[in-house]
Amino acid sequence: MQGTSLYLPLETAIHRLHPVAKVLGLLILFVPALAFNDPIWLGALLGCSVLLLLAAGGGENLRRMGSFLLVLFVMASLMWSLFMVDLQEPHVLLVLGPVTISRESLLYGVAMGCRVSSLLVVGLCFITTTRPEEFTYALRRLGAPAPLTLALSLSFRLLPTFAGTVTTVKDAQQARGLELGRGGPIRRMRNYVSLVAPAFGYALRQADDLSRALEARGVMSTGLKTEYRVFTVRPVDWVTVVGLVLVAAGSVWLRTLGYGELLERM
Repeated sequence: MQGTSLYLPLETAIHRLHPVAKVLGLLILFVPALAFNDPIWLGALLGCSVLLLLAAGGGENLRRMGSFLLVLFVMASLMWSLFMVDLQEPHVLLVLGPVTISRESLLYGVAMGCRVSSLLVVGLCFITTTRPEEFTYALRRLGAPAPLTLALSLSFRLLPTFAGTVTTVKDAQQARGLELGRGGPIRRMRNYVSLVAPAFGYALRQADDLSRALEARGVMSTGLKTEYRVFTVRPVDWVTVVGLVLVAAGSVWLRTLGYGELLERM
């Protein structure tokens, strides 16, 4: 299961930040991406997000998620480019039946692809540098209700857990003679369909085991709970959060001045 986790146990400056600082930083870094809608500004922001991920030692995760990021960028760009119909006086480039592609819609689509990719890269940086236990600790320190903390911490583990389940089922099916890589694309898709039922069945069994384990540990009890590990707030944590707040506020201020604005919308 460890091989499916995106967390990388390194000793970078971002890894050493207080968990609360990392959670707040994640939320604050969403603001610049939402403030602008010009492809040049968002492209630069995407580049900064990639540099941040590399500074956190997340090059391996970037390679692992590279194909997904590329597909997400292309699909997001196409969706906004092809289906923007409320533009005023657009510069039409191409008409394909009911679909009209204009210069504005094309640029806005590229900007949205950069925005979505930037948000995902920032989230990937957070996952790369934060253990699930640290995420849970940060939520409790921020005063989140116990049920919400439990739900978010479990969702934090959901992708690695389900990926490990799919890998286990795939290896078991291949050991029984299933050839997933045989044939053309249609044949391969049919081969992978055979993994759906056992993968979900195995996942449901794991969910039942997880619920029993949580009950046995008294997760939802109302008694006083102690922390296994306590993190100390350092000056660098305060400096990081304040610096990111200034970056977010500066982004909003620049947008109000008209910078980074392609269209008058989010």
